[in-house]
Amino acid sequence: MQFMNFNPKTWQPIAIDSFGLLKENRTPAKNVQEAVYLRIYTMNGGIIFAKRCPTDEPLYCSSGDDGKFFSLTSNGTTLSEAKPTYNPKHRGGSAYPCMRHFGNKTCHSLMWETWVGPRTKGMEIDHINGDKCDWSLANLEEVTPAENRKRAKILRCMREAGNDPKQYSPARLKAIFAQYELMDGDTQMKREMTKHQEY
Repeated sequence: MQFMNFNPKTWQPIAIDSFGLLKENRTPAKNVQEAVYLRIYTMNGGIIFAKRCPTDEPLYCSSGDDGKFFSLTSNGTTLSEAKPTYNPKHRGGSAYPCMRHFGNKTCHSLMWETWVGPRTKGMEIDHINGDKCDWSLANLEEVTPAENRKRAKILRCMREAGNDPKQYSPARLKAIFAQYELMDGDTQMKREMTKHQEY
């Protein structure tokens, strides 16, 4: 099944009908409670597939580049976009955007648990391009804490060298991470990162 992106400017909350509720095997569900997937029809004729997140309250997220979250309104038949909160300076706040009304889970953790499964013990979910607000599935990868720290160092050096990591694809960034796996010293790494400016 193909997952389609959508343009937020043309998307509006719409009612869910029986054809928009799907079980785990993608067959029609009778009601929202037994639906694992939602088929969302956009105003411009597109279709988005969203999957229910592992939360107590009904929350769904799409797997596309947008990584949008949707919740059901009180009548249980209308969707609305669920907005994350992000205030790392707030007492008890997180350095990552969270869904505060759905267990206060971070958006990237919810995305990973929904579409991939539980995080492996001892592993971390890395934002490949370093953007904490980009929790699209393509930008997430499970890595060791040491690998996560190494990647953060490389991304910092790239930014200091005048390169914005967000302009690179996740595949290109992973190739850069592998290329500098054995490199030591911030100065040498920063000097090497300037070579990527022509890309």
